[in-house]
Amino acid sequence: MNTMTSKQRVRLAFQHREPDRVPIYEQTVCSRIASELMGRPMHTGGGRIRWEETAARWESEQAWQDYARQLLQDVADLTRELDFDIVGIPWRHGAKPSEKLDDWTFRYDDRASGTWTIYHYDEASDVFDVVDSSVRREGIPAIERIVEAMEKGEEDAGVPTAADYAALHEVARRAGGSRALKSGEGFIMIPAESPWLAACAERPDLVERYLDVEMRAALAAIPHLPNFGIDILWAGGDLASTDGPLYSPAMFRRFILPRLQRITQAAHEAGLVYLFRTDGNIWSIAEDLLVNSGIDGYGEIDIDAGMDLADLKQRFPRLTLWGGMSCGQVLTFESPETIREKTRQVMEACKPGGGFIFGSSNAVHDGVPTRNFVAMLEAAREFGVYEAGAS
Repeated sequence: MNTMTSKQRVRLAFQHREPDRVPIYEQTVCSRIASELMGRPMHTGGGRIRWEETAARWESEQAWQDYARQLLQDVADLTRELDFDIVGIPWRHGAKPSEKLDDWTFRYDDRASGTWTIYHYDEASDVFDVVDSSVRREGIPAIERIVEAMEKGEEDAGVPTAADYAALHEVARRAGGSRALKSGEGFIMIPAESPWLAACAERPDLVERYLDVEMRAALAAIPHLPNFGIDILWAGGDLASTDGPLYSPAMFRRFILPRLQRITQAAHEAGLVYLFRTDGNIWSIAEDLLVNSGIDGYGEIDIDAGMDLADLKQRFPRLTLWGGMSCGQVLTFESPETIREKTRQVMEACKPGGGFIFGSSNAVHDGVPTRNFVAMLEAAREFGVYEAGAS
C-alpha cells in the first residue's frame, strides 16, 4: 500500500530523501502500446498523435477539438492505470497546416517570417518530422527572418494565464490522486540542424538573439507558474549525439550556460525545480551542464551513448536523475527476464538516498514490445520500495 501521494514522493526525490518507493514516470508511451494495455484505441504519444492532430486540424475546427479532447482523456486514463507519479501533456503539434500535400505530409507557412516547413509522417518508424524547410533551403537568411519575427512577436506576448494550463489540469483531474505537475517553460536549445550549427560559427550574434528570446520568455513566465500548481520545469533541450555535444564546450559556455543559469535562478526563486533533458554523450560538458548551470535534475540519460547512471549518481550526488532503462537497446531487444534484472540493478545503484525517478531513457516508443514495458514496470514497483519508507 502506498503511504504517500505522488506529489510528496516526487518532492522527496528532488530533496534527496527516500520516499516510500522510487517515483515512476514516462514522458511518452506510444499509442500502440497504450492501446494494447488498455484494450481500446488510445492516443497517447509518438509521432502518430502529432500527425493525427495535424490531420484533424486540417479537417475542421470541430474535428480538432474532438481529437484533443480524446487525447487528454486517453493520457489521463493511462496515467491513472499505470499510476505515474508525474502528470504532463505529451509532445503535440499545435500549429495549423497551411496545405495538405498528401495524407502523410503537411506544409506550414509562417507569414511573420516568410518561411515554410514541411512535415511528413512515416508510419513504419512512427516519426512525424521536418523533411524540408526554408532553413534547409536558404540557411542563414531564413534564420535571420525567423529571429526578427520572434523579436517583434515579443511585444504581443503576455504572462501565462490559467487557460494556458487548462489541459494539464484536466489531465491531472481525470487521472485522480495528487500528482506532481510538470511544464516545459525554460526550454532552451539551438535547433539541431546543419544551418543552425553553421550559424554558431558564422553568425553567433544571430544565435544569441534567438536564445535571448527563448530566455526572456521563460523569465517572464516562471514567476507565475506556482499560481497554476506547477511543480517541475521539465525542460532542457537536445544538444548531443552518441559521439558527444553538437557544438564545442566553448560554444556551450557562450550560448547556453549563461542563459540556463538565469533560468534556473528564476525557477529557484519561484520555488520550482528544473530538470534538463537531452540525449547523447555529454561528458565533455558535464561539469558546466550538470553543476555550474544550477539545474536540479537530468533526464533522457542516454545509457547507450555512455552515460552511466551509477557513475552519474556518484559524481553528481546533488542531481536528481530521471531514467534508468535503455529504450534504444535493452527495452527494445532484450527479454522480459533481462529487463527485470536490469531494473533491479538500476534500482540498487540509484535509489539509495533518493534523488532518482525511474523510467525509460527517453520514451516507450513503437519499437518496444508491450511485454517488455510491462516487465519493466512490474520490476520497478518490486525493487523500487524503500525499506524504511520516507526518511
